[in-house]
Amino acid sequence: MSIIRQWATAFALSTAFISCQTLAQTYPSRPIRLVTMFAAGSTSDINARYVGAKLGEKLGVTFITDIKAGGGGLVALRDVYRAVPLGYSLLVANTSFTGNVVAHSEPLYRIEDYTPVGVLGQSYYALIMNTATPANTLAEFVAYAKANPGKINYATIGPAAGATLSAERFKKQAGIDMVGVPYKGGSEIAQALLAGQVHVYWATAVNAAGQMKLPQIRGLAINGPKRSPVVPGMPTFKELGYPDMDVGSWSALFAPSAIPAPMLATLRKAFAEAAMDPEWKTRMDRAQLEPFDGTLDQFMAQVHKEVADIEADYKRLNLPKL
Repeated sequence: MSIIRQWATAFALSTAFISCQTLAQTYPSRPIRLVTMFAAGSTSDINARYVGAKLGEKLGVTFITDIKAGGGGLVALRDVYRAVPLGYSLLVANTSFTGNVVAHSEPLYRIEDYTPVGVLGQSYYALIMNTATPANTLAEFVAYAKANPGKINYATIGPAAGATLSAERFKKQAGIDMVGVPYKGGSEIAQALLAGQVHVYWATAVNAAGQMKLPQIRGLAINGPKRSPVVPGMPTFKELGYPDMDVGSWSALFAPSAIPAPMLATLRKAFAEAAMDPEWKTRMDRAQLEPFDGTLDQFMAQVHKEVADIEADYKRLNLPKL
């Protein structure tokens, strides 16, 4: 009987091995859906289209960008990890990935539902303002906000966004009151800020630089430990007396954690090869995304730490959960 069991075990293992080999050789065999969390024209959308094009070149299939805007990224986050067949729906995510799991009492997804394929890079947020607001410096803006409590508003793409957490941290540190106004994506916010419908917004550094070329937009300060070359001359919040303004941003490609290992290995290999292309580096530099110098395991450790930090923010700042 033990010999029969040994033969059965050996047969099962050999069958599984052959199946894995076949899967690795045939995947992908159809177009892959690349889901982005925010509106058309947003940084998330632009990054997704570029990544999809480069991976498509490596894998020989079409990557179709599917915009699932809404809920500050929550719609996309709830979609991809449950999508079938496995391996044919991927997610381009940013820090809303970690924020949403904290901001919602029932987010309907877990960090563990996803596994990283690759990291595009990381950046920081910069505070920009419509010049109709009578302030030329951060100190003048704080003074104006204190003189007009509750009358200053800031743009937000959801309670879980890094930009929103930046605004809430700054409110606490500066002792001012600002009201969040929700939008679906960065392109809508850019229009609203330009029209003076909102006073300020924490934009990614590259988006801030682009908008500051317009005479109606002024930059005040940037998060993070050092100044950014993309917004030269803009001081950090730390320099100006606000040391807790270290909320950053990142962009990464995820697959559902249930994806078969051979499929994941194929995707990671293609991503790593695409990232070695000089054109990729130039594109990420243009987007002011600094490379993540670490393994994917280290990236996920950073993600889990980020969740813990946001949980602490929600308690310390008395932010309500949805």
